[in-house]
Amino acid sequence: MAEKNLKIDYEQDEDLLHLSRGDSNVKFSFDVELPQGDIVVDFGFNGQIVGLEFFNASNYFPFLKKLKNKKIKGKMNVQYGINWAQVFYELQIPGQKAISNSLISPYNKEMVLSC
Repeated sequence: MAEKNLKIDYEQDEDLLHLSRGDSNVKFSFDVELPQGDIVVDFGFNGQIVGLEFFNASNYFPFLKKLKNKKIKGKMNVQYGINWAQVFYELQIPGQKAISNSLISPYNKEMVLSC
C-alpha cells in the first residue's frame, strides 16, 4: 500500500491537505461533497487517480490541529472497478496512531482521457 513518491502538503491556515503522486500532473478533478468536508479526487493524463485534496482536513485527521513541524507520512492505493474507484489512504505523524480510511468515487477512464 505504500507509495515512495507520495507527496503530502498541508496548509494549516486553510486546513487543506493534498496527497499526490509526486510525478503526476492533474488533468481532471472530481469533487465529492461530504459532511466532514469536500474531498477532491484528481485524475492524471493517464486516466488514473493521482491525488486527493481534503477540505477541512482536520475533521478527517484530528492530529493536524496539533501539527508543529512534524513530518506527515502517508500511503495511498487505488483499486479500480468498471464504473468506480476505491482509494485507500493512510496518514500518520510521529507519536500518533495512523488514521486510515477509503473513499469510493465514480470512475470512467474513457471520460477522463477525453476531457
